[in-house]
Amino acid sequence: MNDKHPTYNSLHSSREKILWTVIIPQMILLTISTLWIYFDSKNYVLQYLKKFNIKIFACAVITGVILAFLGYGFYKWMKKAKKCQGIVELFEDVLSPAFSNLQPRDIVILSMVSGFSEEIFFRGLLFTHFGIIVSSLAFGILHMPGFKFWIYAVWAALSGVLFCFFLSLSGSLWLPIIAHIINNMIGMFILQKVKNSI
Repeated sequence: MNDKHPTYNSLHSSREKILWTVIIPQMILLTISTLWIYFDSKNYVLQYLKKFNIKIFACAVITGVILAFLGYGFYKWMKKAKKCQGIVELFEDVLSPAFSNLQPRDIVILSMVSGFSEEIFFRGLLFTHFGIIVSSLAFGILHMPGFKFWIYAVWAALSGVLFCFFLSLSGSLWLPIIAHIINNMIGMFILQKVKNSI
């Protein structure tokens, strides 16, 4: 049976690998966050999760969409200008192939898990305890798959600054959480299109 469907088996294997590669670190991050919240007397996270309304939701969706398309535009500009080939290589040779075998439901699940766990940790905890510089730099470092792709870490750090700003402005963690989820979701679908267009 394996001989008859080598393509299916290899695709299924790579799909499972990327799912676990993303989900395991997110679960570790969420576990650390849960323990931190449990033992933290200030409980900023719970306070910031209480505030939610339609305006916050709308701002979050708009922010997520804009961020996703700005990221894609940055990639296209770098490719056309033939500058910073690291970002082009990251999109075309690393990220796009990694997400190419994911099903739509996989993308939704990964986006929700990563958006929620990362925002709870980086904005809900690091930002509220250590400030914008520490939380944004840590967020950037988490998103650097190697020194060759440092520009992607800078992009993530700047996104982190924006998310900190929106948390401060709205008083709600839901704004950065939803924006992060939307950005990731659109970004992964775009990466699948990038793979098909290469």
